[in-house]
Amino acid sequence: MPRAHHKPSIRDVATRAGVSHQTVSRVLNDPDKVRAETLERVQQAIAELRYRPSKAARSLATNDSMTIGVISVHAALFGPSQMTLAIDEGARERGYATATVTVRDDSPDSLRAAREHLLSLGVDGVVVIAWSQPVLDLAARFARDLPVCAVGEGDVPAGLARARGDQVGGARRAVEHLRATGRSRIAHLAGPIDWLEATARVDGWRDAAGDARGPQVVAGWAPEDGFRGVDELLALDPEIDAIFAANDHVAAGALKRLVELGRRVPQDIAVIGYDDIEVAAYLTVPLASVRQPFAEVGSAAVDLLFRAMRGEGEESRLLPSSFVWRESAG
Repeated sequence: MPRAHHKPSIRDVATRAGVSHQTVSRVLNDPDKVRAETLERVQQAIAELRYRPSKAARSLATNDSMTIGVISVHAALFGPSQMTLAIDEGARERGYATATVTVRDDSPDSLRAAREHLLSLGVDGVVVIAWSQPVLDLAARFARDLPVCAVGEGDVPAGLARARGDQVGGARRAVEHLRATGRSRIAHLAGPIDWLEATARVDGWRDAAGDARGPQVVAGWAPEDGFRGVDELLALDPEIDAIFAANDHVAAGALKRLVELGRRVPQDIAVIGYDDIEVAAYLTVPLASVRQPFAEVGSAAVDLLFRAMRGEGEESRLLPSSFVWRESAG
């Protein structure tokens, strides 16, 4: 019969360190209030015994759930999945778990169910990846009950922390490159009109294109949207010489259609995407793109949420996006 393994308890740590179990609890939950000598002795005992604090016990001690909630969308999309991963890692580094709710749409029923689920779990705070105005409104509703950090564009209500990548600046840098290389009819395959970041990229394209601005077609986020969108753009203006796409998937679809039509990239029409997904460098014509700081935004969102949970007030962080040149840009 296998020998049972003894899992060290908080009382074992107390005995080894020569202190009370209440002192060990203070070391774990509020170390700033423990004398340096005692703190070192208890930490040494924890290391020697390989003691791992029970999250449930810590939760009871602090009256917290030790869990933060995350509202995200379409886990298959590159950006939200990368941010959610960074949020989860940041929470675990702080001893917290994450409860993530991925919603398929921003309908009132979907958002109401997501909110009620997280509130029923008793989470201590929420990060809301707000891709549309209704989701940003959801973040404001959460803020009535809990500390919140929103991730996204749009007008954030006063008192709400926010982290985001620079969508306008990223689009502007991409289009500025096209202008600098002599492109004079720069078209845009835009993302869905109800997505806040798609609207921000339109703003950046419009600002930077100036008198070189070509037509705009509302496409979407998928390759087939870019494939279809090329025909729509050329019908509006056969003389376009550059396409700035809403994301890399749209750009990949556009590249395929341009090849079918006999248009050379970048000689006839330059193409730039957005997000800099891994496959961008390995397309038949390597795709220029705008790299978003997804992981950094996720980490910043966790940091801002925990600041809010400590009562340190709201803050906003804007992280830069960078243009990545590849052959498709010319």
